[in-house]
Amino acid sequence: MTWGELKQATVLFADIVSSTEQIADLDAEQAMDRLGPALARMCASIEKFDGTVVRTLGDGVMAIFGAPRALEGHALLACEAALDMQRAFAPADQGLRIRVGLHSGQVASDPQNADGKGGGAHGLTIHLASRVVGLADPGGICLTESCYALVRTLCEVQPMGQHVLKGISGQSTIYALTGFKMASSDQHFHPASLTPFLGRDRESDLLKQALLVTERGQARVVGISGEPGAGKSRLCHEFVQWCRARQVPVFEVRAQPYGHAMPLQPGLSLLRTFFFRIPPADDAAAARSRIVERMAELGLPSETDLALLYEFLGVALAGSAPSALSPKARHTRLLNVVRELVKHDAATTSVILIEDLHWLDEASEEFVATLIEAATDTQTMVVLNFRPSYRLPWGQFKNFEKIDLGQLSARETEHLVRALIGPRTDLQDICELVAARSGGNPFFAEELVRSLVDRGYFLKGSDLRAGGLEAIERALPATVQAVIGARLDRLGEPEKTLLQMCAIIGKEIPLAVLEHMASPLAKVIEKGLDGLCHAELILPQPAVGGRRFTFRHPLIQEVAYSAQLKVRRGPLHGAVAVAMEVYYRDQLDEYAGLISYHYEAAGQFLDAAGHAARAAQWVGSTNSALAIKHWHKVRTLLQNQPRSAVTDSLRVRAGGQICVLGWREGLTLKEVQPYIDEATELAGEVDARLVQLLVMAEGRMLQASGGPADGYVERLQKAQSLMAPGADPGRAAMINAALSQAYAWAGLLEQALEANSRALRDIGKIDRFDREWIGFSIEQWVMGMRGRLLTRLGRLDEAEQCLRELLVMGRSSNDPVILQFAHFGYIDLAWCRSDAALAQEHYGHVAEITAKHDNPYLRVFALSCRATVASIEGDFDTAAKTYSEALALVRSASVAMEFETEILASLAECQRRLGRVEQALDLAQEAIDISRERSTRLPECRALVTRASAMLDVHGPVCAGQAEALFAEAEHLVGLTGVTIYRDLFVQERARLNSLGGLAGQTGVSAAQAV
Repeated sequence: MTWGELKQATVLFADIVSSTEQIADLDAEQAMDRLGPALARMCASIEKFDGTVVRTLGDGVMAIFGAPRALEGHALLACEAALDMQRAFAPADQGLRIRVGLHSGQVASDPQNADGKGGGAHGLTIHLASRVVGLADPGGICLTESCYALVRTLCEVQPMGQHVLKGISGQSTIYALTGFKMASSDQHFHPASLTPFLGRDRESDLLKQALLVTERGQARVVGISGEPGAGKSRLCHEFVQWCRARQVPVFEVRAQPYGHAMPLQPGLSLLRTFFFRIPPADDAAAARSRIVERMAELGLPSETDLALLYEFLGVALAGSAPSALSPKARHTRLLNVVRELVKHDAATTSVILIEDLHWLDEASEEFVATLIEAATDTQTMVVLNFRPSYRLPWGQFKNFEKIDLGQLSARETEHLVRALIGPRTDLQDICELVAARSGGNPFFAEELVRSLVDRGYFLKGSDLRAGGLEAIERALPATVQAVIGARLDRLGEPEKTLLQMCAIIGKEIPLAVLEHMASPLAKVIEKGLDGLCHAELILPQPAVGGRRFTFRHPLIQEVAYSAQLKVRRGPLHGAVAVAMEVYYRDQLDEYAGLISYHYEAAGQFLDAAGHAARAAQWVGSTNSALAIKHWHKVRTLLQNQPRSAVTDSLRVRAGGQICVLGWREGLTLKEVQPYIDEATELAGEVDARLVQLLVMAEGRMLQASGGPADGYVERLQKAQSLMAPGADPGRAAMINAALSQAYAWAGLLEQALEANSRALRDIGKIDRFDREWIGFSIEQWVMGMRGRLLTRLGRLDEAEQCLRELLVMGRSSNDPVILQFAHFGYIDLAWCRSDAALAQEHYGHVAEITAKHDNPYLRVFALSCRATVASIEGDFDTAAKTYSEALALVRSASVAMEFETEILASLAECQRRLGRVEQALDLAQEAIDISRERSTRLPECRALVTRASAMLDVHGPVCAGQAEALFAEAEHLVGLTGVTIYRDLFVQERARLNSLGGLAGQTGVSAAQAV
């Protein structure tokens, strides 16, 4: 005879609301056609989360989680299935709505009466669950108190009060399930297995005091440093519970062991959970709605901001164009959005907890730094924890406080061990031994006790007489890693193999990924997971879209990983990569770096390079410097790979992107030339169109590095020559835009304007690939250049109209360089008109943009504008000092070098106006020399006039011949360049020369000698 079993389980009932009315006018076959698909959808949700469908009821289903097969976390899985079921009916299909009821308790499982689907389950639990479903609203889910008790730390509910259920004595407390809570420390600490919290009173008091100070508007940032196992996360968990008991909201994120391969993950998590309150269950449309609603609190959100956030958070509309902002502009704007959101919530007390900072990636560090800075003088407390080896970038912040979490004292450790062992006086010696061996590390002490329990030392009747204690002392591992290793060695199968696989996946373990790796263990995988959960090596976690687990402590994952031979780890990493490609198929950009890491660890370098390139492209939209590192990683991965169309294409992309992103990060042409040369050679064989882009990028790098502007022109003319006439008007427009810039820097204004007009004509035909290659708004770039060209050609009314249009275009942009460009153009215009008020107005905008986007390139712009305003006002002393500051920044930071000769020429003129003639002469000559090296003809023209005028100031007719030679050079350049704005200055100074009666022939000094 086979006896039944008693099991703890959760029972789910679900039915279709008003099903009778839905089929009232239908025959039986039509009714089946109408309700059958709905029932199938309900059953699919149940089976997705490992529930067992017991029976279908015509208009509903009954299911059990935890019988006939036991399930760890059965209540949580039932809640996930219920929520998944309701999401499936969210857009009411044919008007169908469902309601769900859940109850947890003991059921009797009778194998003799089993039908293979749990039909042999009996008990009051089932009857009670069948009554609960009737209390749910259409589209709602009801839980009993006993079910809620098992998921209270993981699920969001609304109390529904006490209800009398038919056939059930007394009243039952009912809750409405609304969703999952955001990531919480509760999920990493099983309430039933929490050990006593001892020896941390001082640290707890410091955290509580910091929150009280924060509530007064003086936000504190607390960093908790401690060795592995010292209890950093436990201290944070206890503080979180204290905060929530006081109704203070807490938002939690964790860095992951493979954090370097997943840039910006903590930042993404914070934006989703803390700033935009996007629950895991939200689809892309719902997430966009929450973003719009939240951004509206800051004022009318711009379309550019929304597009940027949609793209970054992975919820953009399919087929939508990428943000037109440059990577630096996107990165800067995202950080500013964080600042604005934190400041907006300044009067609301909240806590942000970021754990395991020692695994934080470089890009996320900047995000955290922005968060800490923005929290100053708000009521947002930030708590961080990390290992002592972590380099702390925020120690200098005035609101930062560090807590060093040392080991427990001997007395505190003994109290902890005694609490773990129990009140048996005969085990006092073991208690003291374990306390001493652990060295005060709480996790080490816990693991030592677990080790002894596993070996049966605490069973009644175990022999601890003479020699027994010494044997135990010899058996106790010396380090926490060793004790974990010993525990893992004692695991049976399939638990040990599964744990090793979990360690390869990482600290967070999606079941779908594990199942793909462990397909040969499919029949015993649930048994193995139950065993690992029972041993408290892993813990179940809530997750939308499938079950997942997490390691109870990072050290368990680290030890389980390092204990495996590399030859075994490789194939497992490969299996993880393949599984993750499927699991993260809707977030491949975000997880491409992690997938690349696993492929690399598996020795599959070509696959790794492909995903590294995808990660580089994604991160490059907001962080150029980090993207360059990823592109270098692509090159490294391909180093020993044989040539093929795929590898050549990846090498071309890597070289080209290092070049394109490099000039934004201040790299010189010399630094990137080897990558350009290799990419150009390969591109000729792979894709000839890429050669055009590489040649264009090389020219831009040449000019940005202080090379000749004529060289920039030549390279763009070469790029044009590589195109078939009329074959690709979009590409031609982009090259013409760059050619307009090159001609402008060379001072060939008419040619520049012609190229600009050609670019504008076909600018709408530029494709997405080329726009992403450029990385910023081409339309605004071209219009900005056009305004400046028209100003310098003296066509001031046309220039003003162009700049007015650019300002309107800029309202939808957050690219700080583009925004400054329009105001910079207006200040040029004001200089031509001697309009100090106009110049001052637009300098105010420039200063505001620079203050908001801290960037050396923008600071050069701002300083130049401030100096120009001062010169228009006649304050040449301030102008000279400010131009000098701008020049020093250009040379020290090697940034905005294309402006160096303009700044020199302007500074020379200011020194002359101040009567510092010798300085003016030297600066003008320096400007002339460098301008000739770089073929920047406009600054050369201005410097020639300034030097000639300075000679006349100090020497009069004596230097008339030299001055005339310089004026002749300037006149030639005015004719060559078309720079009419310098003509009045030139004519005025030459008239002064003529009034002195000074001609080169009269002084006996030839023009050639003067030059």
